[in-house]
Amino acid sequence: MKKIDIDTWYRKEHFDFYTTFKQPFFNVCATVDVTKTLDYCKENQLSFFICSLFLLGYTANQIEPFRFRINNNEIDVHDELEVSCTVLNNDESFSFCDFGASSDFNLFYQNAAQQLAKVKQGCNTSKPANNKANEIYCSVLPWLHFTSFSHAQKQSEHDSTPRIVMGKYKNIHNEIAMPVSVEVHHAIVDGLHVGQYFEKLQHNFNHFFYQKK
Repeated sequence: MKKIDIDTWYRKEHFDFYTTFKQPFFNVCATVDVTKTLDYCKENQLSFFICSLFLLGYTANQIEPFRFRINNNEIDVHDELEVSCTVLNNDESFSFCDFGASSDFNLFYQNAAQQLAKVKQGCNTSKPANNKANEIYCSVLPWLHFTSFSHAQKQSEHDSTPRIVMGKYKNIHNEIAMPVSVEVHHAIVDGLHVGQYFEKLQHNFNHFFYQKK
């Protein structure tokens, strides 16, 4: 991990401006064509949920501002992000599960499968396990092909963790489109970076698993 000294940072004015906001996060929703990843999962009997969750975190790692975290009057730049995601319990409540780093697919898939198995066995928790600074918060709404999304927030002064949500996919104009919501802190992430995230996310959904062969 390295640090950015805000006093000498080229975005200092933007940082100072948006950190005064009561609600400094902004949200963008867009669809991603998941046809190729869905086909790969069916061909190899893999969980589409786990594979998609991996790609959300893997792509976030590729965009440096997504690895920024506000820490007092500095910004920590983490080397690697980990994924925390909500998982539906048997009683229709939900648990917070840590799925680990999103750099090695096989390790991520194994850990995620173990976490999901624990939840199915009744090992539920309504509190985040670790609250790590290098996490991204993820969730899924498999029942809705949503067009907008907003999160409940504590409005903690130094909360700058990205929140990413995927929804129900469906056929639209000869592609299988899945909505993805990305919510980020505007003091450290701009629309340009969110646009880059969606561009790389689409590339990864198209190519990541076929490059692995």
